[in-house]
Amino acid sequence: MKHRTAALLLLLLLLTAPSRAAQVTMSASAATVTVGERVELRVLARVDAGINAMRVQVTPGAFEIIARHALPPVLTDAGGTLEEIITIAFFQTGDFEVGPFPVRLLPGQDGGEAQTGRLAIRVRSLLQESDRDIKPLKEPLPLGGDPRHLLPYAAALLLLLLLTALILYLRRRAQGRRALAVAPPPPPDVELEANLLQLKQSGLLQRGEYRAFFIALSAMLKRFIQRSYGFHAEECTTAETVPLLREKEAEATIVSGLEIVLTLADLVKFARRVPKAGELATLWPMLDAIVAGQRALRQQAQEADHAQAGR
Repeated sequence: MKHRTAALLLLLLLLTAPSRAAQVTMSASAATVTVGERVELRVLARVDAGINAMRVQVTPGAFEIIARHALPPVLTDAGGTLEEIITIAFFQTGDFEVGPFPVRLLPGQDGGEAQTGRLAIRVRSLLQESDRDIKPLKEPLPLGGDPRHLLPYAAALLLLLLLTALILYLRRRAQGRRALAVAPPPPPDVELEANLLQLKQSGLLQRGEYRAFFIALSAMLKRFIQRSYGFHAEECTTAETVPLLREKEAEATIVSGLEIVLTLADLVKFARRVPKAGELATLWPMLDAIVAGQRALRQQAQEADHAQAGR
């Protein structure tokens, strides 16, 4: 009988014990703000022991959330304080209500649901009734009813347009004359010889900068091929360039020399191979032979043209 009475008393105490609860409040940094001004909402919850975190669900409103920051909880054996700062901003004027926000207390088995109150916030424009910034600085200029007084202004505007058109025409004409006066480029062999001399004087080989040297040399040779034989060697690989050269150049010395130099350039550029001393020793004589062979062919063609013109 005593055991049954004790069990009933314990059950009654459990049923009548107060449930864990939390006191949740919300405050704002300002009740009246301007458009775009930031407002800090401070959500504060005082909770019982066993609750160590909260999740604030911000219900949609006429504001935008700029930032959220949860402060470290202050916990004791008897309970604790949880706090989160939510920064918002309004981008329209008027009187608005913020909240209530549902608040979930964690962990779930010991926590529960709570809710903040409502806050009234007034959003005003940046301009006040006393602001005069947007008012006209002076009265509008009165215009007479007869539009003929505008004729001098129209004539001046038309003259200005004509002068502008004449200046543009004369400038384009001068640019066209300068373009015609530009000297034509030198023959391909002359240009290649000048470029090779400049490359030789750059000192890249002496400093061991082989890759930079052969990149520049390959570009010079492909421009030479494009000008001499009429196809875009810059867009072709060496394997594609050599057959086209054989079709357009009958002089085997020029073709074989270009093939050897371009192949060596590919190995240095892409395989990062260091050229041998013997390859470097024969490089300049081979390039000189290419230039000399192309010059001889050009001179023969000029002599043939002169001979035909003399007939």
